Amino acid sequence: MRESAALWPGSAVREVSLRSVDGLRLRAYWHPGGDRAAVLLHGKRGSGRSEAVVATARVYAGAGFGVLVPDLRGRGGSEGRFLTAGYQEERDVRGALRWLAERGFEARRVVLHGWSAGGAAALRAAPGAGVGAVVEDSAFAELPLLLGDLFPGPPRLLCGAARLVSRVLGTEFDPWALCPREDAARLYGEGVPLLIIHCRGDRVVPFRHAELLAAAHPAADFWEVADGFHGGAYAHPGYRERLLGFVERALGPGGG
Repeated sequence: MRESAALWPGSAVREVSLRSVDGLRLRAYWHPGGDRAAVLLHGKRGSGRSEAVVATARVYAGAGFGVLVPDLRGRGGSEGRFLTAGYQEERDVRGALRWLAERGFEARRVVLHGWSAGGAAALRAAPGAGVGAVVEDSAFAELPLLLGDLFPGPPRLLCGAARLVSRVLGTEFDPWALCPREDAARLYGEGVPLLIIHCRGDRVVPFRHAELLAAAHPAADFWEVADGFHGGAYAHPGYRERLLGFVERALGPGGG
């Protein structure tokens, strides 16, 4: 994800510190708003200053949302050495939700919005959390399937190698357990609104992953972006309208 030199406009933005549920210190940016909040979760190669995140933060802040943008573990100014494509990053998301709850935000008034691996983390953390809505942009449906798409060799062998490497490095990682498609199905069962965004020509996460997520959550809003790059929907002229239309329907109007 491309980096932005500046955060969204406004002197109200400040740097804060929060903790993942397993104790890592995470740097985050916070823009206060009304009684609704958005948690924005960057992709594997990004940070809270990624261009898509900053552009989207401006959309939410302009609509009166409180906006929380953490650097996920191992990225930006946050603790942690390993990236796990959303597997452990779920704990960062739950830490962000706890931070908001401590400041009086009801989970049903919170939207989780993630890109790629951040979208996988959002989907993994959302079931049972009581959030009002989830937006995933360019996420994969199953990690073994994605590995098979990107690398030569049987997915089972690739997952086995990834798990072995994680054990050697001393970190927890189970590729077979990273299945956002199943998490989307749980959200459907809970009645949690989901917006799926995916560019048809995505060369990092093939479009069929979005179709699998949509099949798992039949009530999802599905925005197929005809052009663009991986995570690039934010540059589409209709982005603000599509995004706010969805969250307004899902969460209802904002309060003071």
